[in-house]
Amino acid sequence: MKIHKLVPSFDSRSTQARIYKAHASLGSQMHDVAMPETTFVVRNQSLRFKGALEGLNQLQFARGGADISVSKRGLVTEKTYEDGVTYAKVVWPVYCALRKSYKGMLFVNLAHRGLDALSKYSWLDTDKHVLECSIKVGDYYWVSTINPSHGDLDSNPFDYAQAILPSSLQQAGGDEVIDTASLCGFLSEVFRFLNPEDRALYLEIMGQGKRFDKFLNYAASTRSHHNKEHGLLLHTAETVAYVLLEALATTPEERASDKPPFDLSLTLLAALLHDAAKVEEYHRLAPDVYVTNLNCELMGHEQTVLKWIAVACAASGAYCADRELQLEHSICAVKKQHYQSGVRKRKTPESFALHQADCASARAFDKNEISVLLTHQFVQGDSK
Repeated sequence: MKIHKLVPSFDSRSTQARIYKAHASLGSQMHDVAMPETTFVVRNQSLRFKGALEGLNQLQFARGGADISVSKRGLVTEKTYEDGVTYAKVVWPVYCALRKSYKGMLFVNLAHRGLDALSKYSWLDTDKHVLECSIKVGDYYWVSTINPSHGDLDSNPFDYAQAILPSSLQQAGGDEVIDTASLCGFLSEVFRFLNPEDRALYLEIMGQGKRFDKFLNYAASTRSHHNKEHGLLLHTAETVAYVLLEALATTPEERASDKPPFDLSLTLLAALLHDAAKVEEYHRLAPDVYVTNLNCELMGHEQTVLKWIAVACAASGAYCADRELQLEHSICAVKKQHYQSGVRKRKTPESFALHQADCASARAFDKNEISVLLTHQFVQGDSK
């Protein structure tokens, strides 16, 4: 068994460094990096965290030795109300206090006697004192107050993805096991280093209905590459990784030539979205059992994602029209333009970069090669 690990464990510095280097290789500049809203937690090396915060004593959070922070809002993933008591499963993303990089997720079962103020998938404000003073009875921590949040939260969706995923993901047809926490950490860093307008567009698109939940769980195809549960997520992450590797491989001579380098943020956004609309192509009958639907037969995921992008851009009114066209072209352009056809031949560097990355992921799967996520240590995991 060969073990692939990031050093240090559950740390995103490697991804951050690669993104900075990728921009340097392409001759581009970083824009505003998304910083999650967090509550600072002071780590006292001589005392352990108490109450509902005791999960922060886990090695994955303590290994760095530095202070950590917890998201200001938890997500209620399960909730029941019986005999005047609210029982809720709540998750809080945990970050490095200094760099605000994702370190993992704190899972807590809370109980509160009082009015039923929560609903499933509602937000819960973080009160460190209340959580630390909670008393554990059975599987639940009893708290004196539960404060649902009513404000808007411009969150990083990958920070909360671990809440609805298993602890590890297995590549279809192979022996690879990918650690979910590190996978979420990788995609979290990629998302927060997108340009602000690209982050906002992704949230507008994937925040509709159950698109993001399906994206995390669905297969990438019914019979071809990544055709098992969570295959769409894994294929997307691999495509993102190949885009970063393409950027890192750009030489000064290529930058100085007439061939323009690709826009890294736009290409990463295209990688995150390029197959996402497949969630509307399938009916999921059971785990690993899918059938195509009418949308797949008449439209296809590329045409569907074009509609998603157009609707989201119209709703926001702030996304540049030329950038919208470049994004759509990157996803939908083809190798050869047919006479009088509506499709267009690839023309932009973003469209070529995405196509190469997409094909590299699919080709590696078909050849039963170890995932690029493991071989280049974007995530932690095991492979034989």
